[in-house]
Amino acid sequence: MLFSEHIRTLRKQQGIMQRELAKAIGVDIPMYCRYEHGERRPKRAQVVKLAKKFKVDPDELVALWLAEEAWSDIAHDPMADRASQLLLEQLGAGGTAATPQPVPPAKQAPQAQAPEVNPLVLRAMELPASQRTLVANLDDNPLPHYVQGDALTVMRSIEDESIDCIVTTPPYWNLRKYNTESIKARTLQQFTEQLLSVMAEAHRVLKPQGSLWLNLADFYENRAMQALPWRVAIGMMDLQGWIMRNDVVWNKPMGTFDSAVDHLRNVHEFLFHFVKSPDYYCDEDAWRRDYGIVSHSVEIMPADVWDIAPEKSEIERYRVAPERLCRLPIAVTCPRHGIVLDPFCGTGTTCKVAYDLDRRSIGIDVNGDRLERARRRIEQKSLSLF
Repeated sequence: MLFSEHIRTLRKQQGIMQRELAKAIGVDIPMYCRYEHGERRPKRAQVVKLAKKFKVDPDELVALWLAEEAWSDIAHDPMADRASQLLLEQLGAGGTAATPQPVPPAKQAPQAQAPEVNPLVLRAMELPASQRTLVANLDDNPLPHYVQGDALTVMRSIEDESIDCIVTTPPYWNLRKYNTESIKARTLQQFTEQLLSVMAEAHRVLKPQGSLWLNLADFYENRAMQALPWRVAIGMMDLQGWIMRNDVVWNKPMGTFDSAVDHLRNVHEFLFHFVKSPDYYCDEDAWRRDYGIVSHSVEIMPADVWDIAPEKSEIERYRVAPERLCRLPIAVTCPRHGIVLDPFCGTGTTCKVAYDLDRRSIGIDVNGDRLERARRRIEQKSLSLF
């Protein structure tokens, strides 16, 4: 892959970020990554823009782009290597210039090389439509549909752009030792990458007008706060093209016990609101209704700090997302009868709230015991109606 390998080499040599090049040629980051991996071909005009960005000869880069196209047409043939050799011989015999060689970049001051990014972090895995049928196979039953399994694996069976709203609370990083979660990373970097891989699938399955609400908590390690929520959020924006609409601070009255005496007691988590398009679904009237999150006049929008007490869990050292934390996001950004997804549903708070608000829902969790508890919550509520 002459062209794709060459532009990847140029980018690394010049220390240019992928997002900068994607913006320069008018595509999103996942699409630019496909260009570098030879999975898609840019247009000629985009190649010229890349040449200007790299400060190399546009004619030479276009020639290399054409050479790769010609090679891709014959590469599958057993005689491809012989054909290439004959072409070079003919060009040499006729005194014509040989096949273009990679053009060295213009001299620049040394810059740090951009780190390689795991392709799964950037985009969802490409699969045939026949392997993505989970939503189509749902019946008309209004009860939540629960699926036991790893979040990333199960989400790959969900059709493209079929989900209206995603509300989820991934597992705490510092409780990874219990080994009962979809994410089983050994390092913070692995944890972040695995979570970003799930968010790449979320971007694929979410409708263009959909919303994602992601609840994340930070933690201390080696006496230093790790900024985990922002590592994930910035990765989603820079690498996957998400648009952040809000960073809600979930203020937990009384907070949690902390024996440390050299830093402030942590009493908040983040609830990030992401969308794929500025033109996302939003029920403005629902924003202004009082869902117990803030007390204010209906004439103004709710604030981005929500005072909500944590809910107790029957499972030791296992957190449960409060129903009030899920209610406003679903009411505002999921249309009635729409589908809500929670890739880390645990004991089913998101799905229960969706059911209360007349939305269908899909809950995924690797732990069968938690899914059984989630089902019992809905069954008990249904029985109480009669």
